[in-house]
Amino acid sequence: MYVIREGGNAIPSSNPVAKDDIKEVVARAKSLLPPAIAKGTQVDIGSAGYKIESGDIDIFVEAQDVVDFFKTAEAKDPVKDAKQMLKRYFEEQGIQSVVIGRNVHIGIPYRTAQNKSGLAQVDVMVIHDAAVVAPWHQHGPRGAYDDPDFKGSEVFILLNSLAKFKNLKFDAFGGKLMQRDTNQVVGRTRKEVAKILLNPGAKERDLDSVKNIMAALATDPDREGKLAQARQDVAKGLLRLPETAMVGTPAWFKSVMTKLK
Repeated sequence: MYVIREGGNAIPSSNPVAKDDIKEVVARAKSLLPPAIAKGTQVDIGSAGYKIESGDIDIFVEAQDVVDFFKTAEAKDPVKDAKQMLKRYFEEQGIQSVVIGRNVHIGIPYRTAQNKSGLAQVDVMVIHDAAVVAPWHQHGPRGAYDDPDFKGSEVFILLNSLAKFKNLKFDAFGGKLMQRDTNQVVGRTRKEVAKILLNPGAKERDLDSVKNIMAALATDPDREGKLAQARQDVAKGLLRLPETAMVGTPAWFKSVMTKLK
């Protein structure tokens, strides 16, 4: 058995960043941003700082702040042009940078806790309504990564299964629950979405993980309908569901028969 140790793919020379070094790297990245953009930075995005080490570190910046700073509002695609200008802004400071999709990837030199030189990949994600979207991706402060099997992507896949049952869809990087046919936004906050997709008494914490969502559905009369798309995703290997067999259901009878064998 061997372990592949890689940094981020966008900055090939980067190295994995130890948990103890994340805070320094994030502070360094924020210091390299124009102050008008840095003020809206959202951190604790993804698992960096909550796992032993991370190949890259995600931070959100507000798209409108980037557009305003670089004055690209009149461009055909204001955000696209602004990201390219932010890339050049970093390069003028001697920082490796590349634009891929919504991200401006940068290579941040730093000193490790062991006083060794390192190069971290930081993904500066240019997001509209960054402060609203960030809570959907801040799993670490809620303790989600205490479960070694936790994957944020699986939460979003499951949310879309629940949404599909109600003719809705969920945009994880827009932080929007929308009508499937009209794109009308019906919910943005975690509290709003929990109440719409689960039940009127649902709490934000019910969306913290796949396990929490499944627990909240345990007595839901529409449980199987809400999970219909999720079960297809399980068959495709995209999602894992911790099943709780309810008394009287086929899954319950199957579990009983298994125990009797």
